[in-house]
Amino acid sequence: MARFALVLHAHLPYVRAHGMWPFGEETLYEAMAETYLPLIRVLERLRAEGVEAPFTLGITPILAEQLADARIKEGFWAYAKDRLERAQGDYQRYRGTALEASARHQVAFWELTLDHFQRLSGDLVAAFRKAEEGGQVELITSNATHGYSPLLGYDEALWAQIKTGVSTYRRHFAKDPTGFWLPEMAYRPKGPWKPPVEGPPEGVRPGVDELLMRAGIRYTFVDAHLVQGGEPLSPYGEAALGPVESQEATYHVHELESGLRVLARNPETTLQVWSADYGYPGEGLYREFHRKDPLSGLHHWRVTHRKADLAEKAPYDPEAAFAKTEEHARHFVGLLERLAGRHPEGVILSPYDAELFGHWWYEGVAWLEAVLRLLAQNPKVRPVTAREAVQGPAVRTALPEGSWGRGGDHRVWLNEKTLDYWEKVYRAEGAMREAARRGVLPEGVLRQAMRELLLLEASDWPFLMETGQAEAYARERYEEHARAFFHLLKGASPEELRALEERDNPFPEADPRLYLFREA
Repeated sequence: MARFALVLHAHLPYVRAHGMWPFGEETLYEAMAETYLPLIRVLERLRAEGVEAPFTLGITPILAEQLADARIKEGFWAYAKDRLERAQGDYQRYRGTALEASARHQVAFWELTLDHFQRLSGDLVAAFRKAEEGGQVELITSNATHGYSPLLGYDEALWAQIKTGVSTYRRHFAKDPTGFWLPEMAYRPKGPWKPPVEGPPEGVRPGVDELLMRAGIRYTFVDAHLVQGGEPLSPYGEAALGPVESQEATYHVHELESGLRVLARNPETTLQVWSADYGYPGEGLYREFHRKDPLSGLHHWRVTHRKADLAEKAPYDPEAAFAKTEEHARHFVGLLERLAGRHPEGVILSPYDAELFGHWWYEGVAWLEAVLRLLAQNPKVRPVTAREAVQGPAVRTALPEGSWGRGGDHRVWLNEKTLDYWEKVYRAEGAMREAARRGVLPEGVLRQAMRELLLLEASDWPFLMETGQAEAYARERYEEHARAFFHLLKGASPEELRALEERDNPFPEADPRLYLFREA
């Protein structure tokens, strides 16, 4: 029987104590309310009803650190209370109008959010850990701060990202991970490497897979074009592509020379969910993400149709929208059945950013729940975790370099806009290696410098600069972490060190000795 491996990738960059709105902590609070808590509620319902449809959830280390943070928990509670008050105000304003149903729904949603968060004692990480212990999900890890693996300038820098990610996972989930989400599905094989800007030396470097294997990781995921050739898909469905058909290679389990096993993203199921032209989120009944109430900032309108201007958006009808998710779930499972019929022994890998569901596509979590319920009783397709999917025979494969970004290469993260970013990253990585080898700086200073370097390396900053979504914020953030890093190496005062330790506090186990990788 064909196996279906759903993989959700939950990630947000480090925003704690770095602004509130529109690009600071509120972005995390939105994801907590609209994606992570609703997903936990789905898992709670399925567990209570004995519905078995396991899937894989990657929680990046930097996201887990923030979800577990006391400041973030307190901030979220205040945020959700504020949203409830706004919703109540909207309900009073819109009673007797076409927006009343949406306003009533908003009140109920925020009441449920506050009640659920309180019931969990604010501990979302523990809730996900409980779901894994019950066999509902498999939790996997990633680079510590979502560093872009192929472009990090030194093996030691990539090693520190991987190992810190593994140790953070171990602390939160009390076990060692075997699965790993490559940030942006970006991979580089063993071979000659030349830095895109001045800094690191040229030379032959180990493949990303070799370092993952050394860290105890046994499988990961790549985009379809890395195993089948041809045109890459965009993760966000930017291109108006017509229907596609996966080549046979995407249904195989692949094994690299290092022993790492790899699954490839399935194009059909990707387009059905991601595509701006073919995907479910473009349904006219679903809630419009971009139009907000001018007073409350809440959403009360629907997509209406894909080409509609914001002023043309019709009032949102929650009942009709959530009913539509059942229809779309049946359609998706029908697609899986057709693919399974053509590839009865294959693996259908469907990886998505978790925040698509609930945040960008408000009804998406309800759609996921409907899909899981249908799959639990489906005789043609078996839902499995990625760990189960990679078991058994595999095809020996050599992968090229690439990512799931636009063009299938590194252009989203490496371009004219981001050259200054990479120059600062490489300079800091080189300085960190040297400082770790010299061993002169106090341990606390070196550890905080490592945190600042890890935060500097986050792939979010070049991504946001390239897409223009938050270019000024991204530039401010990477420059801030670079300044802090070099100030620490030059000699920060005890007061300055304490201030940085309070502001940028992830990874208590940060180990500067990881930058001695070659000697290890």
